[in-house]
Formats: sequence, C-alpha cells, structure tokens
Amino acid sequence: MTEWRIRPAACVVTALLVGVGLTGCFGGDPAESSASPTPSQTLLPGVEPTFKTADPEPIPLDAVMVFAGVDPDGTTVSASGYIAGVIENGGTCTFTFSGSGPDVVVTSEGLADSKTTSCGTVQTQISDFTSGTWTAVLSYQSDKTGALTSEPLTVEVP
Repeated sequence: MTEWRIRPAACVVTALLVGVGLTGCFGGDPAESSASPTPSQTLLPGVEPTFKTADPEPIPLDAVMVFAGVDPDGTTVSASGYIAGVIENGGTCTFTFSGSGPDVVVTSEGLADSKTTSCGTVQTQISDFTSGTWTAVLSYQSDKTGALTSEPLTVEVP
C-alpha cells in the first residue's frame, strides 16, 4: 500500500517542479529582466569597427597607366589605362609615346565600367618607333573632369 502513496506523491512533486521551471518561460515583461544582455560599445584593442559611413570618401580623379610595352610577337606596341574617380562614357583617352623619334599618339574613347572609366588597350605598329627607351603617358579630357595626365611608364623598343 505504501507503493500507491509514493507514486502519487512523486507525481505531485514532479508536476510542481515542471510548473516552477516553466514559469520563467511565461509572464513578466522581458524588458524588466535584469538578466538580458545589453549591447556594448567597447572594442577589443586593435579591432576596428566594420560599419560603413553614410558618405564614403570620394576617389580622387587620376589618369592611371596599367601597362605599356612591346607585344610578345614584336610587331606592335600596346598600352592600357583607366581614369579613377569618374565613371562616364565619351571622354578622350590619348596615349602619347615620347622617345628618340617623333612622338607616337594613339587615342581611344573612354568607356564607363563598374568603378572607373576605361581607356581600353590601344596598339600601334612597332615600325612607328625607333629603337631605344620611350615613355608612355595617358592623358584624358572630358567636360566632367577637365584635363588629366598619368605618371609615365617606360617602354624599351628593340
């Protein structure tokens, strides 16, 4: 008979424990709880925040030579460049090669790409050059940018 008294008592104790355990899941305003974490503005030493500012710094206008040189087949000279800080179609890209002979000038139209204005790749015959050291400069002109000029690159013509 004691067996029956223990079982109901065990069931009552178990039900009370489950009920007490569930009271934390229901009721009360969660804002009143002091156990909830709050955001912190403290960063670890050497860790920079990863958020972005509303107004990023503008990229300065700049004409950039990517490459200039004699092509592997030895019959042409190529050059390429872009304009940083502006995305537009229609400006004039002028590649000027200066060296021991008359200047060699090749033009192309600026074309907007995802982040810059591309001047593409231009080619001219190696017969336009004399042997020796030449410099290549990219100039760009548009209504939006005015005149821009790159730093020179060196081209060795055999």
